[in-house]
Amino acid sequence: KQKTAYEIRNCDWSSDVCSSDLEILNKLERETAAPTGEAASTAERDLVELRKIRYTGDWDAAPQALRRIMLAARSTAYLPVSSKTGDITLVDRNLYQYPLLYMHGRQDFQLTKNEIEKLRKFLDNGGFFFADACCGAPAFDQSFRRLLKQVYPGQELERIPVGHEIFLSRSGHQLKTVRRRDGDLGGAAGAVEAGVKTVEPFLEGIAINNRYVVVYSKYDISCALERQSSVACTGYVHEDAVRMAVNILVYGLNQ
Repeated sequence: KQKTAYEIRNCDWSSDVCSSDLEILNKLERETAAPTGEAASTAERDLVELRKIRYTGDWDAAPQALRRIMLAARSTAYLPVSSKTGDITLVDRNLYQYPLLYMHGRQDFQLTKNEIEKLRKFLDNGGFFFADACCGAPAFDQSFRRLLKQVYPGQELERIPVGHEIFLSRSGHQLKTVRRRDGDLGGAAGAVEAGVKTVEPFLEGIAINNRYVVVYSKYDISCALERQSSVACTGYVHEDAVRMAVNILVYGLNQ
Protein backbone atom coordinates (compact mmCIF):
# COMPACT_ATOMS: atom_id res chain seq x y z
CA LYS A 1 0.00 0.00 0.00
CA GLN A 2 1.42 3.37 -1.00
CA LYS A 3 1.84 5.82 1.84
CA THR A 4 0.07 9.19 1.89
CA ALA A 5 1.93 12.49 2.30
CA TYR A 6 0.85 12.53 5.96
CA GLU A 7 2.22 9.04 6.52
CA ILE A 8 5.46 10.00 4.80
CA ARG A 9 6.04 12.84 7.25
CA ASN A 10 5.11 10.69 10.24
CA CYS A 11 6.87 7.45 9.37
CA ASP A 12 8.76 5.68 12.16
CA TRP A 13 12.23 6.08 10.68
CA SER A 14 13.75 3.73 13.24
CA SER A 15 12.05 0.82 11.48
CA ASP A 16 13.77 -1.34 8.87
CA VAL A 17 11.16 -0.44 6.24
CA CYS A 18 12.01 3.25 6.45
CA SER A 19 15.72 3.24 7.09
CA SER A 20 17.42 0.30 5.39
CA ASP A 21 20.10 1.54 2.99
CA LEU A 22 20.50 -1.98 1.62
CA GLU A 23 16.85 -2.02 0.64
CA ILE A 24 17.31 1.40 -0.97
CA LEU A 25 19.96 0.20 -3.36
CA ASN A 26 18.35 -3.16 -4.08
CA LYS A 27 15.02 -1.57 -4.99
CA LEU A 28 16.65 0.99 -7.24
CA GLU A 29 18.04 -1.77 -9.45
CA ARG A 30 14.72 -3.52 -9.99
CA GLU A 31 11.09 -2.57 -10.38
CA THR A 32 8.48 -4.32 -8.32
CA ALA A 33 5.69 -6.12 -10.14
CA ALA A 34 3.11 -3.63 -11.36
CA PRO A 35 -0.64 -4.09 -11.71
CA THR A 36 -1.93 -4.64 -15.23
CA GLY A 37 -4.87 -3.46 -17.28
CA GLU A 38 -7.41 -1.00 -15.88
CA ALA A 39 -5.95 -1.21 -12.36
CA ALA A 40 -2.55 -0.13 -13.65
CA SER A 41 -4.03 2.80 -15.58
CA THR A 42 -5.98 4.00 -12.55
CA ALA A 43 -2.95 3.68 -10.28
CA GLU A 44 -0.74 5.65 -12.67
CA ARG A 45 -3.31 8.44 -12.97
CA ASP A 46 -3.11 8.96 -9.22
CA LEU A 47 0.67 9.39 -9.24
CA VAL A 48 2.68 12.58 -9.72
CA GLU A 49 4.55 12.85 -13.01
CA LEU A 50 7.80 14.78 -13.40
CA ARG A 51 9.41 16.06 -16.57
CA LYS A 52 12.89 16.73 -17.94
CA ILE A 53 13.35 20.02 -19.76
CA ARG A 54 14.09 19.67 -23.46
CA TYR A 55 16.16 22.57 -24.73
CA THR A 56 18.47 23.36 -27.62
CA GLY A 57 21.64 21.64 -26.50
CA ASP A 58 22.81 18.56 -24.60
CA TRP A 59 19.51 18.12 -22.73
CA ASP A 60 19.49 14.29 -22.65
CA ALA A 61 23.05 13.56 -21.53
CA ALA A 62 21.89 10.94 -18.99
CA PRO A 63 18.67 9.48 -20.46
CA GLN A 64 17.82 7.14 -17.55
CA ALA A 65 18.69 9.48 -14.66
CA LEU A 66 15.17 10.87 -14.06
CA ARG A 67 13.61 7.40 -14.14
CA ARG A 68 16.13 6.15 -11.58
CA ILE A 69 15.41 9.11 -9.29
CA MET A 70 11.68 8.41 -9.46
CA LEU A 71 12.09 4.69 -8.77
CA ALA A 72 14.34 5.42 -5.80
CA ALA A 73 11.90 8.01 -4.45
CA ARG A 74 9.06 5.49 -4.67
CA SER A 75 10.91 2.64 -3.02
CA THR A 76 12.76 4.50 -0.27
CA ALA A 77 10.76 7.63 0.59
CA TYR A 78 7.38 6.28 -0.57
CA LEU A 79 6.73 9.35 -2.69
CA PRO A 80 3.66 8.94 -4.91
CA VAL A 81 5.53 9.57 -8.15
CA SER A 82 4.97 7.81 -11.43
CA SER A 83 7.59 5.60 -13.03
CA LYS A 84 6.65 7.15 -16.37
CA THR A 85 9.16 9.70 -17.58
CA GLY A 86 9.14 12.19 -20.39
CA ASP A 87 10.49 15.49 -21.58
CA ILE A 88 8.86 18.86 -22.14
CA THR A 89 9.76 22.28 -23.48
CA LEU A 90 9.31 25.37 -21.36
CA VAL A 91 6.80 26.75 -23.85
CA ASP A 92 4.56 23.68 -23.76
CA ARG A 93 0.97 24.54 -22.79
CA ASN A 94 0.93 21.55 -20.40
CA LEU A 95 3.94 22.77 -18.38
CA TYR A 96 1.88 23.57 -15.28
CA GLN A 97 0.63 19.99 -14.98
CA TYR A 98 4.05 19.03 -13.58
CA PRO A 99 5.14 20.27 -10.14
CA LEU A 100 8.84 19.55 -10.69
CA LEU A 101 11.11 20.13 -13.66
CA TYR A 102 14.51 18.52 -14.06
CA MET A 103 17.45 19.62 -16.19
CA HIS A 104 21.04 18.56 -16.85
CA GLY A 105 23.73 18.71 -19.49
CA ARG A 106 27.42 19.05 -20.25
CA GLN A 107 27.59 21.76 -22.88
CA ASP A 108 27.01 25.49 -23.15
CA PHE A 109 23.38 26.43 -23.81
CA GLN A 110 21.10 29.43 -24.00
CA LEU A 111 17.32 29.66 -23.66
CA THR A 112 15.12 32.05 -25.59
CA LYS A 113 13.52 35.07 -23.95
CA ASN A 114 10.15 33.33 -24.12
CA GLU A 115 11.51 30.19 -22.44
CA ILE A 116 13.07 32.28 -19.66
CA GLU A 117 9.78 34.08 -19.03
CA LYS A 118 7.89 30.77 -18.92
CA LEU A 119 10.38 29.33 -16.43
CA ARG A 120 10.05 32.39 -14.17
CA LYS A 121 6.26 32.14 -14.28
CA PHE A 122 6.40 28.41 -13.51
CA LEU A 123 8.55 29.04 -10.42
CA ASP A 124 6.53 32.06 -9.26
CA ASN A 125 3.41 29.92 -9.36
CA GLY A 126 4.72 27.20 -7.05
CA GLY A 127 6.85 25.08 -9.36
CA PHE A 128 10.19 23.53 -8.39
CA PHE A 129 13.31 23.25 -10.55
CA PHE A 130 16.17 20.78 -9.96
CA ALA A 131 19.32 20.69 -12.11
CA ASP A 132 22.87 19.36 -12.09
CA ALA A 133 25.95 19.63 -14.27
CA CYS A 134 26.80 16.22 -15.70
CA CYS A 135 30.33 15.33 -14.55
CA GLY A 136 30.60 18.86 -13.14
CA ALA A 137 30.98 20.23 -16.68
CA PRO A 138 32.18 23.88 -16.50
CA ALA A 139 30.40 24.85 -19.74
CA PHE A 140 26.99 23.79 -18.42
CA ASP A 141 27.69 25.29 -15.00
CA GLN A 142 28.49 28.70 -16.46
CA SER A 143 25.44 28.61 -18.73
CA PHE A 144 23.13 27.59 -15.90
CA ARG A 145 24.34 30.42 -13.67
CA ARG A 146 23.82 32.85 -16.54
CA LEU A 147 20.29 31.48 -17.04
CA LEU A 148 19.29 32.06 -13.42
CA LYS A 149 20.54 35.65 -13.53
CA GLN A 150 18.17 36.11 -16.46
CA VAL A 151 15.28 34.43 -14.64
CA TYR A 152 15.82 36.33 -11.39
CA PRO A 153 17.95 39.45 -12.01
CA GLY A 154 19.70 40.64 -8.88
CA GLN A 155 19.62 37.22 -7.22
CA GLU A 156 22.50 34.78 -6.99
CA LEU A 157 22.67 31.09 -6.33
CA GLU A 158 23.50 30.62 -2.65
CA ARG A 159 24.83 27.58 -0.87
CA ILE A 160 22.08 25.71 0.96
CA PRO A 161 23.12 25.35 4.63
CA VAL A 162 24.17 21.81 5.60
CA GLY A 163 21.63 21.90 8.43
CA HIS A 164 18.75 22.56 6.04
CA GLU A 165 15.89 20.06 5.84
CA ILE A 166 16.87 19.14 2.30
CA PHE A 167 19.88 17.32 3.78
CA LEU A 168 18.21 16.14 6.99
CA SER A 169 14.96 14.84 5.57
CA ARG A 170 12.59 12.94 7.87
CA SER A 171 11.20 10.99 4.94
CA GLY A 172 14.45 10.70 3.01
CA HIS A 173 18.02 10.50 4.24
CA GLN A 174 20.24 12.11 6.84
CA LEU A 175 23.05 13.54 4.72
CA LYS A 176 25.66 14.96 7.05
CA THR A 177 28.51 13.70 4.90
CA VAL A 178 28.68 12.25 1.40
CA ARG A 179 31.32 10.81 -0.89
CA ARG A 180 32.37 12.93 -3.84
CA ARG A 181 34.88 12.39 -6.60
CA ASP A 182 37.03 15.29 -7.78
CA GLY A 183 38.06 14.50 -11.33
CA ASP A 184 41.24 16.57 -11.13
CA LEU A 185 42.64 14.43 -8.31
CA GLY A 186 43.52 11.73 -10.81
CA GLY A 187 44.24 8.12 -9.92
CA ALA A 188 44.88 4.84 -11.66
CA ALA A 189 43.16 4.51 -15.01
CA GLY A 190 39.76 2.88 -14.60
CA ALA A 191 39.80 3.10 -10.81
CA VAL A 192 36.26 4.26 -10.08
CA GLU A 193 37.12 5.11 -6.47
CA ALA A 194 40.09 7.28 -7.42
CA GLY A 195 39.92 10.75 -5.92
CA VAL A 196 36.88 9.99 -3.73
CA LYS A 197 36.71 11.93 -0.48
CA THR A 198 34.16 12.32 2.29
CA VAL A 199 32.77 15.86 2.43
CA GLU A 200 29.71 17.85 3.50
CA PRO A 201 26.97 17.77 0.85
CA PHE A 202 26.99 20.81 -1.42
CA LEU A 203 23.92 22.20 -3.17
CA GLU A 204 23.02 25.71 -4.22
CA GLY A 205 19.62 27.29 -4.61
CA ILE A 206 17.46 30.34 -5.08
CA ALA A 207 14.83 31.00 -2.44
CA ILE A 208 11.60 32.94 -2.93
CA ASN A 209 9.61 33.72 0.23
CA ASN A 210 11.80 31.38 2.30
CA ARG A 211 11.23 28.48 -0.11
CA TYR A 212 13.90 27.16 -2.42
CA VAL A 213 12.35 27.11 -5.88
CA VAL A 214 15.63 26.18 -7.58
CA VAL A 215 18.07 23.55 -6.32
CA TYR A 216 21.27 23.06 -8.29
CA SER A 217 24.31 20.81 -8.00
CA LYS A 218 27.50 21.88 -9.76
CA TYR A 219 28.76 18.39 -8.94
CA ASP A 220 27.49 15.48 -10.99
CA ILE A 221 24.41 13.55 -9.87
CA SER A 222 22.89 12.42 -13.19
CA CYS A 223 25.77 10.36 -14.58
CA ALA A 224 26.29 8.75 -11.18
CA LEU A 225 22.63 7.68 -11.15
CA GLU A 226 23.28 5.80 -14.38
CA ARG A 227 26.58 4.41 -13.06
CA GLN A 228 28.33 5.93 -16.09
CA SER A 229 30.63 8.30 -14.17
CA SER A 230 34.39 7.80 -14.53
CA VAL A 231 37.49 8.88 -12.64
CA ALA A 232 37.39 12.13 -14.60
CA CYS A 233 33.79 12.82 -13.56
CA THR A 234 33.55 15.42 -10.80
CA GLY A 235 30.55 14.48 -8.69
CA TYR A 236 28.94 12.22 -6.12
CA VAL A 237 29.39 8.46 -6.06
CA HIS A 238 26.37 6.41 -7.10
CA GLU A 239 24.92 5.62 -3.67
CA ASP A 240 25.13 9.21 -2.44
CA ALA A 241 23.86 10.61 -5.75
CA VAL A 242 20.75 8.45 -5.21
CA ARG A 243 20.29 9.76 -1.68
CA MET A 244 20.85 13.38 -2.70
CA ALA A 245 18.34 13.10 -5.54
CA VAL A 246 15.70 11.47 -3.35
CA ASN A 247 16.04 14.20 -0.73
CA ILE A 248 15.71 16.90 -3.37
CA LEU A 249 12.49 15.32 -4.65
CA VAL A 250 11.11 14.96 -1.12
CA TYR A 251 11.78 18.65 -0.49
CA GLY A 252 10.50 19.85 -3.87
CA LEU A 253 7.24 17.91 -3.75
CA ASN A 254 6.43 18.91 -0.19
CA GLN A 255 6.69 22.68 -0.72
